[in-house]
Amino acid sequence: MTAHVIAYDTANPGDVSDFSRNLARFEPARIRKLALLVKTEGNSDVNDFSREFALLSLTRAIEDHGGKALADRSTFLISTGCEGAMTPFGYLFVDLEDDAAVLPTRAGQGSALAFGCARSRSLTPEEIGTPAHAVIVAETVEAAMREAGVEADDVALVIVKTPVTSHIPATAGAVRNTRVTSAHSKAVGALGAGLALGEVPREKIVQEAFNTDHSLYAKRAMVFSGAELDCVEIMLLANRPGAAGDLSVHTGFLRDVLDAKGLRDMYTAAGCSFDADGQVADAGRVVATLIKAGSAPDGKVRGVRTTMKSSHLDMDKHVRAAMSGIIGSILGSTRTFISANTVHQAPPGGGLCACIVRKAS
Repeated sequence: MTAHVIAYDTANPGDVSDFSRNLARFEPARIRKLALLVKTEGNSDVNDFSREFALLSLTRAIEDHGGKALADRSTFLISTGCEGAMTPFGYLFVDLEDDAAVLPTRAGQGSALAFGCARSRSLTPEEIGTPAHAVIVAETVEAAMREAGVEADDVALVIVKTPVTSHIPATAGAVRNTRVTSAHSKAVGALGAGLALGEVPREKIVQEAFNTDHSLYAKRAMVFSGAELDCVEIMLLANRPGAAGDLSVHTGFLRDVLDAKGLRDMYTAAGCSFDADGQVADAGRVVATLIKAGSAPDGKVRGVRTTMKSSHLDMDKHVRAAMSGIIGSILGSTRTFISANTVHQAPPGGGLCACIVRKAS
C-alpha cells in the first residue's frame, strides 16, 4: 500500500479535465481508496452550490474511470473560498495496492505517508451541534485511524468535514430542523477530533464550551463545515511505520496570520532548504501544503487594529487573502490549500500548517 498525492487545477467548480487526466494514471482495480481535498471558488453562502457542483462533477468522473465501486471508495472534502493569490485546485490522494511496479518500496527507511478515511452515519437534527455530535466525530476519527493502520501518536493531521444541518426530517419531539452556524459546527468537530487524539478531556466537552471556552483546542485538526452533507467525514494523514512510498507529512504552528517564520519552521522540519530570498529552494519536493489560519477575537494583529472584524467582507475572506500572500512568497506558488477560522483548532488568533514532501533522494 503506497500513498500518492497529486495536485490538479480547475477552470471552474465543475471542471474535472485535469483531475481525470491524473486519475487515468491509476488502474481502478489497484486503487484501495481515493480522497479529494478541493479548494473551489464560491462565497460559502447557503445558496452557493459550488461545492455541490464540484462534488457531482468529481463523482461522475470517478464513476467514468472505475464505476460506482470506486466512487464508493472515495472521500470528498470540498472547501470554498479562493480569495487572494490562491489557485482553485484540488489534491488527489490515491492509495494503491501492491505498488512496487509503480514506485519502489523504501524498506527499512522508517515511516511514510499513509492516509485513512471514515464516514459516520447521518446525524439527526437533535444531535447536530451538541456533545453527542462531538462524540460521533471522535468515533469517526478512531475509525479512520484503524483504516489507516495507525495509532494516535502517528497522526500528523486530522481533516474533519462536519455538517451544519441534517437532511433527516425532524422527529415529532423536535421543534424544527435546526441549522447551527458554521463556526459552531467547526468548534464541535475540533473538540471531537481532540478527544480522539487524547488532546481534549471528555468531561470538558459540554454544550457551553463550544466556541466559548477557547482554552480548549485540538492541536492536529483542521475542520470544515458544510450544508451539503449530514454526516461526519474524516481524512487523516499520518506517518505510518513501515509504510511504502517516498512521501512524509509534517505539521507546524502559526502565531498569527503574518507568521512567515512558523511556515519556514515547518518546511525546515520537513527537510527543505531556503534560498537567499527566503523562498523554499527545493519547492519541487513539496507536493502539498495545507494551512488553517485564524484571526483574534478582537480583530487585532500583533496588537494593532485591522478591519477583519468590522469590514463588510467576511472575516474568513480577509484571512485567506492575507495568508495566500504570505505562503506564496515563501513557496513561490499560488497552489496552496488555505482555510480560515481556527475555533478550537489553535489558540485564538493562531493557526496550524502542514506539508507533504517527497523524501530527499
